[in-house]
Parts: sequence; C-alpha cells; structure tokens
Amino acid sequence: MNSRRWVLSFLAILFVGIGAYMALNYYANPLGYFTTTKGLDYYWTDDYSRSLKARWLLAHEGEYNAAIVGGSKSGALDPDQLGQYTGKNYYNYYMNIGNFSDYLRYSKFLIEETGIEELTLHLSSYDVLYYDRTGVGNAYKVPAVLSGSPWENLKEFLSYLMTDVSTLADTLKERSRVRDDKAEPLETGKRDRIWENKQIAADPDAYAAKFVTNVFDRSMKRWAKTGVLNTSQAEFRAQNLEALREIKSLCDEHGVTLKVVIGPSFISERFYYECTEYYDYLRQVVNIVGEVWDFSGFCPENFNPYNFYNDRHYNFAMADLMVDTMYGHPDESRPEFGVLLTDENIQAYLKQRSADFQSVLSDYESGALTKETLPGLDDPSYVSMDKYR
Repeated sequence: MNSRRWVLSFLAILFVGIGAYMALNYYANPLGYFTTTKGLDYYWTDDYSRSLKARWLLAHEGEYNAAIVGGSKSGALDPDQLGQYTGKNYYNYYMNIGNFSDYLRYSKFLIEETGIEELTLHLSSYDVLYYDRTGVGNAYKVPAVLSGSPWENLKEFLSYLMTDVSTLADTLKERSRVRDDKAEPLETGKRDRIWENKQIAADPDAYAAKFVTNVFDRSMKRWAKTGVLNTSQAEFRAQNLEALREIKSLCDEHGVTLKVVIGPSFISERFYYECTEYYDYLRQVVNIVGEVWDFSGFCPENFNPYNFYNDRHYNFAMADLMVDTMYGHPDESRPEFGVLLTDENIQAYLKQRSADFQSVLSDYESGALTKETLPGLDDPSYVSMDKYR
C-alpha cells in the first residue's frame, strides 16, 4: 500500500472514530445537553437545566407569557397556581445555585426573547453572599443559546459531542442509576420532589431528623458568632443591587410586571447572612423595587422543621401558602407568615426583625431553644403536606 493509501486509510479511520465517539456522547447525553434535541420531555436537576429550559422556551414560543426566575428554592413554586391568580401562563425557570448574575441574564433573555408580560423574581436571603456562580461547574455556565449566535450554538453543540472521556464515563455510570422519580417535566419547569415527598409520607419524623435538623446545632453555634458580612461580600451586595436595578429597568422599559418575593428560611440557615449589613441590603432592595413580599422573617412557620425538605429548602406546601398569601386567599393566609415590605414599613420591620434576632440568639444560648424544643407536626405552625402524600 502506497503512502497515499495509508494517509487516506488513516483519515478514514480517524473520521469514523470521531463520528463514533460523537454518537456515543449524543447517546450518553452528558449533563442532559441533548435532551431537547432528542425530543425527551424530562431532565434531571443536576443537568444543564439553564440550557434545556432556554431551548425549550424558544421551541415553544408564545405558549408562556410569565415566568418565575430564582434559585433552587423557587423550584417549589407552582406555575399553575400562579396562573390561577394572575391569568398568566407561567413557566418556572428556577436554576440550581441561584445568583443575581444569572437572574439578570435570564430575566433579560425571557423579556427580550420570549416576550413575557410578567416576571416573579424569587430571591433567597442566601443570595447576598455571592454574585456570579458560573465557575462552580459546567452545569452552571451560561448557555450559548442566550447569545442568539448560530456560531456560538454550533461550537457549544460540537463541544458536547466531544465531551472528554472521564465525563462521558461518569455520565454513563450515572445514567445507569437514574430513577424515574428523579425526572422533572420541562413543560412547567417546576422542581419535582417525588422522592422526598415519599420519604416524608413514610416517616416524617425520621426524614426531618436526617435532612432538616441534622445540622441545627452546628449552624446555630456558627450563627451566634456571626456579626457582619466580610469585605468581598460587600462588593457582591453592590453588584446584586445593581443587577436588580437593571432587571427593574428592563421590566419598566418593556412593560413587564415585576413581582419580587423573598422565600422562607429555616431558622438554622440564617447564620450565613442575618446581620445589620443584610438589613441594609434588604432596605435597598425594597427601595429599588417598591414592594417586596418577604417570607424569611422570624415567623413560627420558619421554626418548624416539618415545613422544609432540608435546612436550605422549604417544601411545596410552604410554596403554596406563599402564593396564597401574596394574592390574598381568604382561607389560607396566616397572620405572621409573610409581610409586604414597602418604603413606609421597612424601617419598622427591620427594627422588629433585629429584636427577634437577638431574642432567638438569647434563647439558644440559654438553652431555651434546642432541636428538641422546635415545633412539630401537631403545632399550628405546621403547614400540612397532605396534598403531596
């Protein structure tokens, strides 16, 4: 065989090998990147949901005219429930490891590319600690589809067809262990907690002890030492507030109704942020937006571990109660759960919250507040999960 045939044979083998490797990656679907392309109607929460949801909405143009944007906590909000109150067809664009940099990116995408008329921006108090989380991993980077550039989309598509061998092997291993109860519907975007709800229904006490109160003492001890947010976080706070201003300006410019809500926080999560610096930050959030529904205060519901999936995430029943409270459902609201913050009441609210903060710290340090004294299923602060059993 002459040299020319050797070269042609080598090139043929090379191209066949590359094609086979691409086909294997397409089959393995690393990070769920090809889910939409393959016509699948579900994804897994750790996959590239930022890309999946964007491409889903572009492929279903005109079907949705409102959206939820927020971190993983906001995945509990029910688009159908919001639609019943607002008359809008909502989509839940929650994302794992939420941050203001992404909130701005995806709000801009939704407003300018999908034509939504209403945006519910769900904030977590935890957001105060960061601005941009794209460096966490591939599942959290900005998808090319947001650029609107066919060339950028092609480059990203090809990069996933050529995913490295290690990631491919891990993907195939993970796919073999995937359970049906980890699938989530792209049609609504809402987070699906099928596994957690089954575990809670089977043994709520064991579940709460294992997933909610398991870090209570460690967190509370750290909380007692927390007084201020550090210097770098001051920079993040400034960036967050500027991003919020841009979101508000975008909404005003395009005639989009903006609703801002801060979700519930279990009592032991607060050591990350509860301090005077956070209160000043919250004051500025209200000043920018005008009205903010805040469910993160020291209300009884936030002390009850049975209202949470873990120490960071409230459950579906709490999410339903939030929406009912925001829209004034006469039979569902609770007097201490949620407050509509405005420029007129923010000062009084923060003064009371600071006093509540000191009271809780005092109770913990004196031993009056322990895991054992937290309210239970028989306490009025419990929000029934019967609907999800």
